[in-house]
Formats: sequence, C-alpha cells, structure tokens
Amino acid sequence: MMLSNIPHMQRQKLVILERVRNDVGRFTNPVFNAFLIATAVYLPCYGKLMLFSTSGALDPLNVLLVLSAVALVLMSPAFALAATVEVYFARRIAKASRASRNIEFA
Repeated sequence: MMLSNIPHMQRQKLVILERVRNDVGRFTNPVFNAFLIATAVYLPCYGKLMLFSTSGALDPLNVLLVLSAVALVLMSPAFALAATVEVYFARRIAKASRASRNIEFA
C-alpha cells in the first residue's frame, strides 16, 4: 500500500483542493458577477433596440448597449479563464471525493 492511498491522505487532498478552490474563487467570483451584470444590462437594451427603435433616434439606452457590449467583449477572455478554472477544480474535487469514498469502503 502506498502512503498516498491511505484514507487520511485522500481526505487531506480533498480538503486542500477545496481550500484552493475557495481561494481562487475570490478572484473568479468578481469576474462572474461583472459578466452577469454586463449581460443583464446588454440583453434588455438590445431587446428594446430591436423591438422599439426608430431610425435616427438617439436613446440613452443605446449608450448603455454600447458600453455593456464593450464590457462583455473585454471581459470574455477573463470569463473563459475563470470558467475553465472553476470546471477544473470541480472535476478534481469530484474525482478526489470519489477516490476517498472508494478507499474507505474497500
């Protein structure tokens, strides 16, 4: 039996992964929140533009539409990176959790 396969070590790996995920979450959560806010501003403004806009009319919501579109474009790489990191940690934690349960009952 290898030292890394004992149940105590598997639980320690799981705890470490969860703590790292929480620490990284301090940086990824603001990215998710900012992206969500920009999306929440963009979608209603775009809907209003497509449904109720007249040609030649300058509406303040069009300015919000442009600003939120620029924010979405600029934040897209950060959002993709944050989502990738979150998925990576979710899979690693799920794998470590399954491994610790299998060793305990084996």
